[in-house]
Amino acid sequence: MEGLAVQGTRETSTLAVGAIGNDRPIQIVSEHWYSPELQTLVMSRHNAPRTGEETFRLTNVTRAEPPAYLFQVPAGYQVTEQK
Repeated sequence: MEGLAVQGTRETSTLAVGAIGNDRPIQIVSEHWYSPELQTLVMSRHNAPRTGEETFRLTNVTRAEPPAYLFQVPAGYQVTEQK
């Protein structure tokens, strides 16, 4: 996924007829995909009739070093002490 090796789980649960006043079985599906190398969640999805589908997906993963300018102190920055 996104060029990464991931480990995932998918869980499907079914609410029986009448469990919450429903007239037919309700399926709820959740899945999570994790990258051990990056130690972060790469994708998750939850689909339930009452809440709809919620999806998170990490995209455009670049494993190169970030540009050094992102870590430079801005010009004119000063450290001051509170009195």
